[in-house]
Amino acid sequence: MPPDSTRATALRARLEGALVDHARFTGPPVDFTDWTPEELGVVWGALHRAASFGHDDIARFKLGRTLLEQVSEAGLAPLLAGDLFLDALDAAGDDNGEWEYVIGCVACLQGEAPAGTAAQARRILGESSRWAERPYQAWLLARLAGSDAPAQFAQVMEERHARYPMPLSLQELAVLSQLSQASVLALAGSRHSSFWNRDSIGQPDPAEVLAGDAAYIEFARTVLEQAARHIAAIHEGSVPYAADAAFATDDTPVLARAARLASYRDEAWFGPVITTLLPLACVAPGTAKSAPSQSLAMALGHAVETIPTPESLLALRTALVQVRHAGIRKKLERNLKPAERALAERPDIAWRAGMPGPMGKRRQAMLARRLEAGYASEVWLPLAQWRTLLGDADIDTVARALIWRSSDGVAFMLDGEGAIDAQEQPLALPGQGEIGLWHPLHGSVEERASWQALLTQRRVRQSVRQAYREVYLPPDDGSEPFAGLLLSVRTLLGLARREGWRLDDAGLSRQFGARRVTLLLEGRIYPGAQGACTSGALLAQERVASRWQAVAPGQMAPVAYSEACRAVDLLASASAFALAGEEPGAQRQQRLAYLASLETGPMVGMRRAVLEQVFAQQIGDGYMALEARHLMVGRHAIHLATGRVTLDGAEVMVEVPAGGGKLGAVPWLPHDEALLEKIAGLAGQLLQRRRHGC
Repeated sequence: MPPDSTRATALRARLEGALVDHARFTGPPVDFTDWTPEELGVVWGALHRAASFGHDDIARFKLGRTLLEQVSEAGLAPLLAGDLFLDALDAAGDDNGEWEYVIGCVACLQGEAPAGTAAQARRILGESSRWAERPYQAWLLARLAGSDAPAQFAQVMEERHARYPMPLSLQELAVLSQLSQASVLALAGSRHSSFWNRDSIGQPDPAEVLAGDAAYIEFARTVLEQAARHIAAIHEGSVPYAADAAFATDDTPVLARAARLASYRDEAWFGPVITTLLPLACVAPGTAKSAPSQSLAMALGHAVETIPTPESLLALRTALVQVRHAGIRKKLERNLKPAERALAERPDIAWRAGMPGPMGKRRQAMLARRLEAGYASEVWLPLAQWRTLLGDADIDTVARALIWRSSDGVAFMLDGEGAIDAQEQPLALPGQGEIGLWHPLHGSVEERASWQALLTQRRVRQSVRQAYREVYLPPDDGSEPFAGLLLSVRTLLGLARREGWRLDDAGLSRQFGARRVTLLLEGRIYPGAQGACTSGALLAQERVASRWQAVAPGQMAPVAYSEACRAVDLLASASAFALAGEEPGAQRQQRLAYLASLETGPMVGMRRAVLEQVFAQQIGDGYMALEARHLMVGRHAIHLATGRVTLDGAEVMVEVPAGGGKLGAVPWLPHDEALLEKIAGLAGQLLQRRRHGC
């Protein structure tokens, strides 16, 4: 035992059911905050036994569970050696549900495994009929057990292969003996080794550890190139086609993990492989709407979203163009936007392949999305790379409508061969350093207004909204700006999936820069659910080693916080239909009246700012007026949050022809927003009516 283990010894006695002076005495509270790994090792086995169902002491059981939760939340781990390691193994039952705990003990082992480990491992392995369910854990335990256990494991997997062919999985298992202990533990200790989907993203990825192991790198290349040749042969006709039979279901996680490894390493050979494998896995030869492998297509889509390269993102776009299977298309579409954002956060490779596709507006829109995807991370480009990109005509077109900033903080727009500032004064382009996109939070209120005026004067339409971008700051009073809204679950989840949010037990989560943000939700929320849910607080977390740790949202970088709130506001604006509350009718009406008197949110405020600029002449001439929540055109009022039109308080219907936002008084808007264009179109129609005396 460690030198100073008095408290550990005392806790172990409590966990093992030592007698106490009084039946209601459960001992002093335990706080593991300052415990050493050695002290945790003293109680580790006893802690697991107390928290298991092998006894009828409720007090011990509750204590064990509470302490394990504390250990998990704090991300603590014991140090195990000698007899303490054996004691920890002894606490495990002989059910494969205990294997995760056992693998965790092996990961905490210091030094060589003590004598007696083999017997414990063989006991824990239990009946061989269960080994194939968790092959990586079973392989590691069989190696610890020694004797005939490894050969028996190999036989079990061969028998399973005979019933359910999985050649690539067997190839992978054959490589395990060549891997480092860290790599084996990454595979055996992860809950995501056998299945990696969108919900796994953000969790520790075994492929990231395996990316440092030469033996697995070679294996990954071998199986991916082998798979690409196989799928190409199916399309060429040299291998017969059968729907969804190109690869075994058990083998697709192996291929997806190999793809993620290649992406982490940005291997040069990976580009040609993924641009063949992903598109061809999605579409059948000929005109059939089936696919060679649905499971592989979806698994590779998740791999691209997790860690994209320019080539894998291009492969995903190509697959979406070619795919005829509606289910696969729906899944891959959900991968696209998050993959674009993730690639933007890898600026060292993001622009390597330039922008794919023919020149034109569609390509410019793709460029704008890629640039905007890196906004929350405040991505910087080396000056030389930025200048090189401007040699592309489409990139140059988009770049000239945007506001940039140099690494020394100077904001500028391109103008001819040079640059200008917000006051339209000439600036010398920087000669060194880095270039990034300017965000409104990078400037003062006065500077933002100057950029807005300049864009309006020059009639510049930004493909990435900057000058008129909504800005969100943490509330000074600690309130939750998005809590207490009733949201339509169907609308919310549909939009959330398209925007890259992930549904988990707490609510909707999405990563912004280095932080993960979660919008807490209450209610019955699951894919396909109907009805309503209630929005709660906004939580932020940062990655610490292999886990996420809570931080105050206000501790996020200002731009990341603002972009996170902007994304949440989009969800709320689209799906909110009422305020949650338990007050009786009269009190609820008072509450609603009070809320109606408050300042409107940033999105409405930004619409007002845009309309004030666009309709400056009409407002000055008295044809229009802007109020806190409405744009007034005579006696008509257009609500800035909903586009609802009323005449003297009564709702009226106003038809806006296609392209109506460009008619009459509204020939130009500085950025795209459906509701803003609707309001502008309505205003144009009402202004025409007024001028014609209607």
